[in-house]
Amino acid sequence: MLASLLWVSVVWGVVAPLTVVLTIRHEINELLDDTLRASAQALSGVLKGTLPLGSLPHVPGGATISPAGDFVRGRFAWQLVGPGADVEFHSPHAPETALMPRPSIGFANSALGWRVLGVAIGHQGHVLYVAQTLDERTEALRDAALNTMMASLSVWAVCLVGLLRRMRSELAQIDRLVADVQAHDPLDGTKTLPPVTREELRPIRDAIDDLGSRLAVRVRNERAFTAHAAHALRTPLAGMDAQLAVALRECAPAQQPRLQRVREAARRFARVVSALLTLFRSGAELHRQPVDVATLLARMPVARLEVRLVDAPGEGPMVVPDADPDLLAAALANLLDNAVRHGARSVEVGVDAQSAGGWCLRVTDDGPGLTPDMLQTLQATLDQEDYSALSGLGLILADLIARAHGGRLHLDHGPSGNGLRVEMTLARDRSAARLTRGRTSPLPAAAVRDEDR
Repeated sequence: MLASLLWVSVVWGVVAPLTVVLTIRHEINELLDDTLRASAQALSGVLKGTLPLGSLPHVPGGATISPAGDFVRGRFAWQLVGPGADVEFHSPHAPETALMPRPSIGFANSALGWRVLGVAIGHQGHVLYVAQTLDERTEALRDAALNTMMASLSVWAVCLVGLLRRMRSELAQIDRLVADVQAHDPLDGTKTLPPVTREELRPIRDAIDDLGSRLAVRVRNERAFTAHAAHALRTPLAGMDAQLAVALRECAPAQQPRLQRVREAARRFARVVSALLTLFRSGAELHRQPVDVATLLARMPVARLEVRLVDAPGEGPMVVPDADPDLLAAALANLLDNAVRHGARSVEVGVDAQSAGGWCLRVTDDGPGLTPDMLQTLQATLDQEDYSALSGLGLILADLIARAHGGRLHLDHGPSGNGLRVEMTLARDRSAARLTRGRTSPLPAAAVRDEDR
């Protein structure tokens, strides 16, 4: 806004003086022409009354008549020219030859550098020329234009400074409103946005406050639903797992593989539900604490998958010093489950510190991996947070959890070119974390199938 205002002011500061200068130029030319016209009328009256124009003798070179003031020292001049274009009388400093090569009545510019007014005198063909030097007229126009420009620019500069100060003062009100909005917590029902001092900002403040109130109601409703859903979903799933365990012990050997697949699917569904409830649970802050990745992995029964811990060179135990253990466990569980269902038989998990600060959790499987085009498309989708383009839940949850910790999810090929490497960065600075709870863009409905990475 300030840049636009400055450009408009500069254009106005140039156009306005130029317009004034052009107007003054026209008026000054008219004024000077009126001066010549008045001088011609005065001189013609004097000459008609004092000089016998019909019997004037021819004087070679013309006779000089010196009025008082030397006719403004050569800046003005007059000539009385006879029928033959001979100068019969002239003022001091006037040219010896006629100002106009042929008799001319009215205003004209002489090739000798004069602005000339020709007036007919008598009936013998005499012409009175009253003239002013073009240099004098140019100097008058230049002085007037310069003075006008200086005055206009001075006024423009003063107005611009005042306008900029006023604009900064008004923008400061908006900056204060922005700061108040950033510091405002809609979930704190005891506080509202501070009042604004400008009446023009009051509708904006009221609209933001109303939006915050409506969002707070929606978040409270979602939290209440999450609390109920946790009990409504976890209990039946636990009961299903227990009943399937009993059925496995009591059924015939030929039916056990089929029941085992059903039990694994139920457990996978339980992990998905647990991850979703953990990610969108009630509470505004992450429960950060040191997290031992090896302990988390030991609590995750992953069938048909060998999990190896890879220590980074020069690093100590596989501990993330500052993370939410529940969210980290949910991310690992989904990534490991993805690896199993996409044909991986072994997975390497490692943790190392980053030079820029923070930590990186790497999960590398030996599955078939992804083609370069698919890998590039998936990475771009995660970078843009366009989760509606994904049908799988594993990468979505991992990316959301990474962003909740102020990090990102990066995909790459395995070390040998096969498999998939998923790197989940976790920021050391807590201010970089961004809460993912209460997202306004819903997860894709197809994500619960968890069919794609």
